Amino acid sequence: MWLYNGKEIDDTKIPAKSIGFIYLITNNVTGKLYLGRKLLTKASSKTVKGIKKKTRKDSDWKYYWSSSPDLQLQVAEHGKENFKREILMFCTTKSSLNYCEEAALYIVGALENQTKWANGNIRAKVFRRNIQKTLAEILEFRKIISDLV
Repeated sequence: MWLYNGKEIDDTKIPAKSIGFIYLITNNVTGKLYLGRKLLTKASSKTVKGIKKKTRKDSDWKYYWSSSPDLQLQVAEHGKENFKREILMFCTTKSSLNYCEEAALYIVGALENQTKWANGNIRAKVFRRNIQKTLAEILEFRKIISDLV
């Protein structure tokens, strides 16, 4: 179960035009936090009359527990019931999704503070030409993430 604004969320409650979200997973046993991003859809293709067409289909976001092997190990060790999964913000572009996750990890000092954060790396590719399109989302997320510092 994912929480958004303190309530369970499903497909019907996802804001229009959202392509993904920034999330926070809390280990209730150790108190460690993990911040990440997840796309709502994934690339796919299908062949129609011999022509291969690119499509998108739902990702595994409902059952997702991060790509981090360390966090997945913690979940296996402590049990899913001892974790809280929260969606902090939905994003409408890949640029804002990447930027917000990476900026948040730097702001909270995720790599420097290993006692509080379970993140092991920071990686994203963001180009300046795309930032202007998503500046409002970036500024909104800075307000949200400032509470975690």
